[in-house]
Amino acid sequence: MESFNLSSVPSLRKNMLDLTHSGLSNASIKSQDCTVHSRVGFRGMGVENFLTSQGLPIPSEPNQSLLFDESLVVLRLSKSEFWLVDIENTHHELIETLELGAKGLDDVYRLFCQHSHACFLFKGEQTATMFSKVCGVDLRRSVFPIGSIAQTSVARTNAIVTRQEGKGKEYFLLLSDLASSQYLWEALADAASEFV
Repeated sequence: MESFNLSSVPSLRKNMLDLTHSGLSNASIKSQDCTVHSRVGFRGMGVENFLTSQGLPIPSEPNQSLLFDESLVVLRLSKSEFWLVDIENTHHELIETLELGAKGLDDVYRLFCQHSHACFLFKGEQTATMFSKVCGVDLRRSVFPIGSIAQTSVARTNAIVTRQEGKGKEYFLLLSDLASSQYLWEALADAASEFV
């Protein structure tokens, strides 16, 4: 049986998040739901060589991220696990090419983070302070510089958080279990409401 390519039908992706009554944008914190944007993950001892052979930069250490071409965040979650997140949804073809190119390779296994995780982006001068209300990790720039990753709990939900900078603006990218996305979005909206 032919395996299904997760990147093959981006137009059919649907987000179950209800944004109607949980606005999360104010003067000092802006948010964006990137859950339906293209992303893919890979695990295995051959992933580093595979991604490098495709011309992608990769972080040298676990729990680090890099920005490629202004909007593709490359996260290294462990020695052999990498996720690629397209925050502007402009790298779909590259992600599809990577997904297809990994088929049949030894020690390169796809991870289905497109359908398992919600993806939120937060920016603004008060964002790290907002996170301090719901996250035990200190995300201030002095201790959590650009490129850092925290695999932690945010509002009692397991999450991956990274700080990046693109087009001259810093932002936080948060990935968490899709099943908890509505709860987490509303918890963060509540935390952000104090920074109007």
